Amino acid sequence: MGRTQSGAAGVDGFVATRARSTLFTGDRAVPRMRVRRRATVLAALTLAAAACGNQGNASGHATPASTPAASASASTSNRELLFAVLEPGGDLTSMRDTAVAIVRVDGTAKAKARLDPRQLPKVGNALPLPQPEARVAGGRVFFADGAGVVRSLTPDGTAGSVTSLPLSNAQQLLSFAVSPDGSQLLAAIFSFPPVHNPAPQTPIDPPFGPGDFAQQLWSARPGQAPTSLLKHNWPQSAGPPKDALALVGWSREAPLATIDTMLGTQQGSLGRQTFGHVAELDTAGRPGPPLGGYNCDTWSVLPDETVLCDDDSQLRNFSVRAKDGTVRFKLRATGDTQFLDLTLAPDAAHVAYLVTGGRPTVTDGTGKSLTLPATFRPMGWLNASTVVGAVQTSQGDGDVALVRLDKPSKMDDLGFHGYFVGVVQGG
Repeated sequence: MGRTQSGAAGVDGFVATRARSTLFTGDRAVPRMRVRRRATVLAALTLAAAACGNQGNASGHATPASTPAASASASTSNRELLFAVLEPGGDLTSMRDTAVAIVRVDGTAKAKARLDPRQLPKVGNALPLPQPEARVAGGRVFFADGAGVVRSLTPDGTAGSVTSLPLSNAQQLLSFAVSPDGSQLLAAIFSFPPVHNPAPQTPIDPPFGPGDFAQQLWSARPGQAPTSLLKHNWPQSAGPPKDALALVGWSREAPLATIDTMLGTQQGSLGRQTFGHVAELDTAGRPGPPLGGYNCDTWSVLPDETVLCDDDSQLRNFSVRAKDGTVRFKLRATGDTQFLDLTLAPDAAHVAYLVTGGRPTVTDGTGKSLTLPATFRPMGWLNASTVVGAVQTSQGDGDVALVRLDKPSKMDDLGFHGYFVGVVQGG
C-alpha cells in the first residue's frame, strides 16, 4: 500500500491564510495565544531530519509481520506490548481515519480493521475540534465509523459489533468513552446548525442557516441499542454554547468529559486532545466539579485522575495535579518560549513536550530534563519509559516513532502513519 499523507499540512495551511486566529469557546472568540507557526518549527525540524538521515518504511500503514510467531504461547502473548493507532492520523482538527490497527512495537500490525471515515462539521472560518474515533478498554480497541456504528477489535483479529449511535448529518460531532472493562459505553452527539445556504464566501458571512445547537448523551452496553440520558438545545441567537460536553475518557472512577468544550479553532489542536475543563459524569450524565480545580485548563488525565494542567492558558506555565488540585510539580517556560504537544507519563513522573524554538524534551518532577531527537513530536506513552510520537516532516506528521528514555537521542521509526490511541495490552 502506498504512503498516506498526514492531515497536518492542511491545518498549517489554514492557519497561514488567517491574519488573526481565534478559539471559539462559549459565545465569544478568544484571541489566539502567542504560538509560533508550526510550519516554522517544522522547517527547522526537517533540516535536522535531513542531517540525521532518518528514512521511513516504504509503506504508509502498519503491515503484517513477514514471519508471524504463530506458535507463541498464550502467556507470551499476554506479555507482548501492543498499542492501537488510527490511520492515517494527522491533526485532530482534520482527522478522518479509514482504519484502526493494533500494533507491535516493531511497527507490524497484530490486527487491523477498516472503517468508513467520518464527516467533519463546517463551523465558519474555523476548524472543528473532534475527539478521536477510537478508544482502548478491556484489552480491545473500540472504534466508531462515519455512520455512528461502534465496533471492537481484539489482538487476535476478532471484530465485534458494539452498538449504533444515531448520527444523521455531517454537522454532528460524536465523542465516546468506554469503561475500563469494556462493558459500558457513553457517547455525546453535538449538533451544529446547518450550513448557511448559499455557503459563506468570506469570514464575515454567517456560517449557519436557521436552527439551534443541540446535544444528546447516550449510554449503551455491547450488543444493545443505546439509551438516551440527556438532551440539550441552545438557541443560535445566543451564540455557541458555553457548557457543551465531549467525552474524553473513563477513569477508574467514572466517565470523563469536558464540560465547557471549545467547539472550533484556527490554529490546529497544538497536540492537545481535551479542550476545556474535565469532570466526572454521574450515572445520569451530569458533571461534577473540574478535576484539578477550576484553574486547571486540562491537557490530559490519567486513570487515577491525575491531570496535566495549563495554569494560565498561555502555554507557558503547566502543572501536574491530583484530582483535588494538589500540585505535584510544575513546568515553567523561560523567555518567550511556549510548550506544545504535552503528554503526561502513565506514572505521572514525566511530561514530554515540544518547546517553541527548541528541542523536544522530557522533564520529571525534580526538574531533570532529557532532550529528544529534533524531528520527534510526542503523542503519548507506551509505558513510563517509552514515548510514542510522530516523525516531523515539512508536510506535517510522518511515521509513528518511539523514543525510550534510557536512549533519548535514538528514535525508532515504525514505518507507518498513524494517530496513537492507547495501550491495548502489556506496557
